[in-house]
Amino acid sequence: MSQGSSQGLSRGDRRRNGKLSLLRKVIGRDTAVVAFDLAADKQVCAVTGPDSQVLARRTARVKAWQLGEVVAWGIAQARRAGYGLVVVACEPTGHRWRVLDQLAAAQSAVLVCVQPLLVHRAEPVIFSV
Repeated sequence: MSQGSSQGLSRGDRRRNGKLSLLRKVIGRDTAVVAFDLAADKQVCAVTGPDSQVLARRTARVKAWQLGEVVAWGIAQARRAGYGLVVVACEPTGHRWRVLDQLAAAQSAVLVCVQPLLVHRAEPVIFSV
């Protein structure tokens, strides 16, 4: 038997809970997420609430450095839905996320990079009906 805490939590459980509480400080219940799937010529944007409900979706056939209008659109959609805080999110794959970071900063938004493996694992839960 392991020497875990009195609640029966493992060290991994405690670390995971700690990371989630740090994430909740950045993305609270009043925060919308403008999430991007970045590729070479086709970018997909989804505006979601804090519980992953999709508020708006848009596809743009542009390069990553041409996404300024789409970032502004996503922030406007989040504000229209009543969210005061907006976070831009993407997977940090390739070099495109750095451009998105600059575009988000130009709109006074913070970019949050998410680990691709965690996104892959969460997809069945987040998008289940």
